[in-house]
Order: sequence, then structure tokens, then C-alpha cells
Amino acid sequence: MFGKETKWQMKKIRVLQFPISANNGVKQYAQINWEFIDKSRFSFDFALVRDLPAIKSELLATGAGVEELLASADSQRDRYVEEAAKMLRGKYDAVHLHTSFWKRFLIEEIAMECGIPKVIVHSHSAGVDITDEQTRRKAEATHRTLREQFGPSLATHFCACSQAAADWLFGDRIPKDQIVILKNAINLEKYLFHRSKREYIRKQLGLEDSFVVGCVGRMVSMKNHQFLFEVLAEIKHQIPQVKCLLAGEGPLEHTLRETAQRLHIENDILFLGQRHDIPDLLQAMDCFCFPSLFEGLGIVLIEAQASGLPCVVSPAIPDEAFVTPLAQALPLETGVWAQALCSIAREQPERQNMWEPLTAAGYNIRYQIKEVEKLYEA
Repeated sequence: MFGKETKWQMKKIRVLQFPISANNGVKQYAQINWEFIDKSRFSFDFALVRDLPAIKSELLATGAGVEELLASADSQRDRYVEEAAKMLRGKYDAVHLHTSFWKRFLIEEIAMECGIPKVIVHSHSAGVDITDEQTRRKAEATHRTLREQFGPSLATHFCACSQAAADWLFGDRIPKDQIVILKNAINLEKYLFHRSKREYIRKQLGLEDSFVVGCVGRMVSMKNHQFLFEVLAEIKHQIPQVKCLLAGEGPLEHTLRETAQRLHIENDILFLGQRHDIPDLLQAMDCFCFPSLFEGLGIVLIEAQASGLPCVVSPAIPDEAFVTPLAQALPLETGVWAQALCSIAREQPERQNMWEPLTAAGYNIRYQIKEVEKLYEA
């Protein structure tokens, strides 16, 4: 009997994270959970839906497993169904499906038909992130139609990163008391303010005497960089030493560079591209700006507050992201934002250690990971 109990206790709960399509927020969320979860009790596989050799190597190096489902659910439906069923059947205790908007229910149906004990649908957005307006409107219409067809038969558990994300994906099809809000927690120690690090990074970037505004996010329409550029042009005469750090890349980069030239601020913006040192860049900033048109949560706003930065953000940001007094939501009006940035530049508020408020709000991964473990064990 003792031997059998020991063997059972050693059996890990196997979880598949699906889909991994880019180095984006979903990957970041799943990967930090893998970093901090109890690996004596859980194992993770990550399902790549694109050919991503660099990400595959990165994940394998962490000790995670990697699956690949490269067939198209639209143009190669039969092959997709066959390969997905082969990937899922008999392997997993839980499949964690990370979703932004509804295109179809195919993977949900396959997972349920394969008898996966826990099929978790997790909403990470509150809109459709497509730049082309016509394509976006079509996708939004499809999403709304499918949302009305969604129901409890397509999953066993329902999660979201905020109430706004829950409303967006589930509407009234799932009772609110059946939806778990899972907080996108971070490794706080990486983001806490360090003056010496701030001075070092600012010197590296040539920003010692600048008022540094920052924005982190893909260069797509929903992030609303265009508005931020207009604000920067307005405050340039009042704060001639203003500089803007932009971390991220995307289809609108060329357009945004042209906009910067048109507004005569091209020398005041540092286009940094895709970065893996966001905690360091946040140290270098004096103010974080987040003018998004919509967000499921806005994890980078949590990170900015963790670094003690004053944050000026869009009113479209979900309430759950306002975890300290550092974040203020203002109407998307250039004059209002310009006034706020000028006030921050004058006052130069002292940066504080934000470990306690972020932990109390549930955004410390060392504690929040227990909620994720409970979900997989439920």
C-alpha cells in the first residue's frame, strides 16, 4: 500500500498551454506560471501554432515540453482536427486555452471530445486587435455571433484576467459566479525601484538630463501611439528635454516614424524595438504612458506601478489594473494629458518600493501561483 501511495503522490498533473503564437502576453503569462509553479506536482507543455524555433528552444531550455500544431484550422481543417486530437488524447489532466476573441470553437470541441478532465477557457482581451478597420469589424461581428453560441458544454472552467475581459469573451453565456478572475501576477523583485540601476540605464541611453516618458507595447492601432505622439508634440515647448522610450514592434512602426517626423519630434523618440529588458527600461523612465483603446488588463501597467512610476493611462484600462495611486486615468484629450505630464515633470515625485501594495493587490507571482495550482487541481 505504501508503495502505491508513493507512486500516486509522484504523479504530476500535466497541463497544456495553448496556443503559443508569438512572444506576446499569453506566452509571458504562461511562462511565468511555469517558472514559479511547483514542478514536483505539475508539468507544462506549450503548444506552438506557428514555426517558432527560437521560442521552442527557449521553452525547452526551461524544462517544459513543446508540442506543435501547425495545420490551419481554416484551410486545413481535417488535418488540424486529426493532429489536435492526437496531441490531446490521453496525455493531459488540463488544457489551458488562452483566448482573445472568438473565431471558432474547434479546439474547445476537440478537447472536450477527447475527455480532458479540465478544459479551461481563459479570456485575455477586451477587443479585436487587428489594424485594418474592415477586417477588424468583420472579426468583431463574427466574435459577437459566436459569443451568443458559446456555452458550458465547450469547457469545464472559465477564467479571465479582468471583468472587462470576462464580459467580452463570455457575455451573459456563463454566470459571473462561475468565472474566475486570475490575476496576471509578476515577479515583483525584478521591477522594484533601484536608483543605481536607473542611473546606469539612463547613462547607457544618453538620457541623464532628460524627462523620460515611456510606453511599452506592440505598434498596433489598439495601443494608440498616435495619440501619445500628439501629446509629446504639445509639451515639447514646455519641456524641451522630453524624450520618449518606445519598446515594441509591429505593423504600424513605419507609419509612426512618419508621424514623428510630421510632428517634428523624431529626434525625441527612441524606437527600441522588441526588448527583453523591460524592468530596466522602466527604471529609466520618469513617467509611464498607456493610451490604449482597450486592454484585457494591461500587464505592463502593473509592471510600471511595481517600479514606482507615475502612470498616465486611458480610461479604457480595466479597473483591476489600478492597484496603486500611481495610476491615473485621464480622458484621451491631448491638452489634459499634456497638463498631467508637465505636472509630473515639475514635481518629480520620489519613487517608492511598491512590494507591499502590489503583493496586497494579488500581483506577486510567488503568492498568486497558488491560485493557479488550485485551478489545475480542482
